[in-house]
Amino acid sequence: MELRKAIRMAQKNGRGIARRSQFPRPIWFIPTNTTEKIIVVGAHGLSSKWEPSADDLIAKDWIVYG
Repeated sequence: MELRKAIRMAQKNGRGIARRSQFPRPIWFIPTNTTEKIIVVGAHGLSSKWEPSADDLIAKDWIVYG
């Protein structure tokens, strides 16, 4: 699904989002309305920095995850 729809569904359900193309070990993102913006959960722990690429923004393979 598109990024916008995935974020809305994730926030509604208290979950994160990920791209299907990154499986089997995706990086997943937890969108927030806090100063942290988006929390990134990856193999190396948590981060609050994410600079999406143009491909990330227009991708249609986002899913609700976590």
